[in-house]
Amino acid sequence: MSRSPINHSLLSPTQLKIAQWLQHNESAVMLLTEKEIAQESGVSIASVSRFWMLIGFKNLKDYKRKLREDLEITPAKKMMNTIGDLEHTKLQIHHLNKSVQLLQVTLNHFNQAQFEHAAALIQEAKKLYIYAPGPSIGLAELLNYRLARFGVAVIILRKWGSELIEDLIHIDSKCTVLIFAFSRILKEGDVLLDYAQTAGYKTIVVTDQPVLRTHRAFDALLFASRGERDEFHSMIAATYLIENLILALGERQKEADLARLHQLSALRKKYKEDLPR
Repeated sequence: MSRSPINHSLLSPTQLKIAQWLQHNESAVMLLTEKEIAQESGVSIASVSRFWMLIGFKNLKDYKRKLREDLEITPAKKMMNTIGDLEHTKLQIHHLNKSVQLLQVTLNHFNQAQFEHAAALIQEAKKLYIYAPGPSIGLAELLNYRLARFGVAVIILRKWGSELIEDLIHIDSKCTVLIFAFSRILKEGDVLLDYAQTAGYKTIVVTDQPVLRTHRAFDALLFASRGERDEFHSMIAATYLIENLILALGERQKEADLARLHQLSALRKKYKEDLPR
């Protein structure tokens, strides 16, 4: 929560459940009653009612007032205002609100040093290899398409199981490997982290887990919230994170990229009749 820090060691199990739910659902609080918060966090209404005084507020209304002040100039607040001005179905409102929550949680966990380090590792790499299982393949394709304009050589790892070994022999100390590890790190991702200790390449992990459960070392960790384990996993925050990584890389090599864009424009002009857009 963005209010005053709470000593979690002093909380009961029930109070801890409320605190953790609030931490991950701040933007939703503005739209909910105590009964709904109790249902969402899995505790009694009485427990929720008593919780506000424990963290320094008179009641839920007082907490919402402070929360509103804190969110007044944030992107989340602006987005909530926009949502309120539009006409949507109940499902659309829920999805839009959930998207705002995921973006806000991602921003709450954002680590500038890790982000800059990841951008540097990609910029300095001879080749960027990407392991992207399941729905994260879309993010890999986005990186591949955008980074090609920056002159970054991207290779998406498309082999699984023992066939991955055929790719491992080509990854050396001048490369960087980006691993998407949503929900958990799969066996191929684990092998890629392990082999880095032998081959000397750098590793970046993008995950939706605040604490990645692996005993393998990695060089940079980027977090993007996708929601709770038992609900629809949205890629909106992960896409936001990857797009910002692309922008950061563009900013880092602005002059070289500008030259490439001029060349791209010249080629489009030259071949506009042969290759219409």
